[in-house]
Amino acid sequence: MKGIPGIKEFPSDNRYWRVDWFGAIQPNPKLLREPVLQIVITPFKTPDISALPPNKLASASSGLMDYTDQRTISIGTGQLPALCVGSIWRNSECQLQLAGQLTEFKELEISGHTSQVLNASAKEHNQYIIPYSHYKFGKAGYLSKMVAIEYNGDPYGILIPMAELVRFYYAVSTDLADVIFSGDLKHNLHAVLNMEHTWSEPEEQREVIGLRQRFSDQDGWILARILNSPEAWSGATAVHDAMLKSRVNGVAAHIESNFPFAGNTNLSARCKMLPTADPNKWRYLVLSLVRCSAAFPFRHLTVYRDNDNNRAKDGEDKPDDEKKPGWGGPLVVPGQQGKPFQSQQAPNKNAATEIFNLPTDRFGDIAGKELDKPTKEQCEYKSASTLKPPVDTNQLSSAQGDNTDSTVGTGRLNSTYERAKALPASFETFIKAIEHLNNYKGFSAKIREPDELTRFIPLTKPEGCWQWSYLESKLLTHRQVLIADIKCDDQYFTLVEFEQRTSDSCRIGALHVNNGSKILTPILHGILAGVAEERGVWSNIKPYRLKNIFLDSYKHVWPTPHNFSESIISKLLKKLEMHYQKYSP
Repeated sequence: MKGIPGIKEFPSDNRYWRVDWFGAIQPNPKLLREPVLQIVITPFKTPDISALPPNKLASASSGLMDYTDQRTISIGTGQLPALCVGSIWRNSECQLQLAGQLTEFKELEISGHTSQVLNASAKEHNQYIIPYSHYKFGKAGYLSKMVAIEYNGDPYGILIPMAELVRFYYAVSTDLADVIFSGDLKHNLHAVLNMEHTWSEPEEQREVIGLRQRFSDQDGWILARILNSPEAWSGATAVHDAMLKSRVNGVAAHIESNFPFAGNTNLSARCKMLPTADPNKWRYLVLSLVRCSAAFPFRHLTVYRDNDNNRAKDGEDKPDDEKKPGWGGPLVVPGQQGKPFQSQQAPNKNAATEIFNLPTDRFGDIAGKELDKPTKEQCEYKSASTLKPPVDTNQLSSAQGDNTDSTVGTGRLNSTYERAKALPASFETFIKAIEHLNNYKGFSAKIREPDELTRFIPLTKPEGCWQWSYLESKLLTHRQVLIADIKCDDQYFTLVEFEQRTSDSCRIGALHVNNGSKILTPILHGILAGVAEERGVWSNIKPYRLKNIFLDSYKHVWPTPHNFSESIISKLLKKLEMHYQKYSP
């Protein structure tokens, strides 16, 4: 997958392997600072995965897997940011595909009343909550922990592996994984933060932290949340506490943690559907979390970095000959994809540190936010030259170390916020018209917040192939989508606009459910897939995509937002009149 380096411990046998679960945390005698995490993997039955239908590949189907060869490998915990259940690997390389159906849970309550901790092998009425017939997490995962969240009246309606909570909310980078699994938050906080430059400014809803040099700006948001949320502190420190407790008791250590917040959230995840005792009810096994809208306990973040060489204002800074060296040692360079991570040898401290940036948009509350970096009155440090030339390496390690003989380099995985592309100018009329609708009596309208399911037109072919879903196939530029919800007389209407090429003459889609309810995001995603299949022609969308949804489409013929909104009102009022004539007793 783009940006993710190879991992040597995965098989290199030309077969495709799926990550099915996380097992125990174990000490690594070869890398004392970095423990290893058991990873349960299973090969696909079909040697050539391209022969499998894409819709089956995207699922977590047990029928596709060869469980006779399910096995467990051990990988350094610093590589956890590159791994998730449902990821697919071939010859040690992560593939584009991810298993699981993308699902969005709206207004999901996270609290002690709605969630509980279970073993993955827990039973309900003497039946496994995760039926072995539908999902096999392996012997290594038998005693692993998961969080069960009440959903649709089912206390086990949503099941999330505990390791996934840590991967998604806390260990978002190699350096943060080191902090979480080493216990530094409790036992060596000074190595993480300069507490002299760390405080709260509640009147501005601002947190100020003194971030040590090795941590990225994105790490700063996570650390500030951990410091300022009791739930986040508990979840971040529980991992190492559980490891210590297991060591004292002489048992295998499994990851323990919890959500970094309490309250409501919109949660997007890739899921596997599991049956229940009730044939009409299904529950969701979360393979990987995608996005969470829960609020951070602050709105603004200021980061002070000590021992850096950011210069003060011109004319006010100290001369370089009066400054201390900011840092020495090898260079920091972009990661090279040809070098795999491995977990058997420590890195050479004189090797260049190779950084792999993994794009993410996982936390809705900080989407698009920039942290503040105050200008110094005077800078105390200057750049120091490299102590030794970087050594040549062909493999990487995510561990910390002081080795000087190894030919292994230092690798770091960082989560970097992937900024949403600016809306095209063609959307301006649409946006202003929707806003203008709120000026009319009886109408309320709002642009729907985009998410992974509705931000772009879905692809109909593997990523990288030429297809209509791309605005520019050569540049792999996705067509953006804009969705508006309009409410009139307790009836919801949904308008859908998508980005077009100059040669396109596509129409705006108008959708309405006969009972007037708001159309859910997963259903809209299916309709957008129909749009992609029919190359933007709404009238050609297959009936199975629409179900009980009425579809209409409008030409782009309005010179101003005012004309647009008036035309929409006229059309919707006419549609309402027809609706009541059809459904009135």
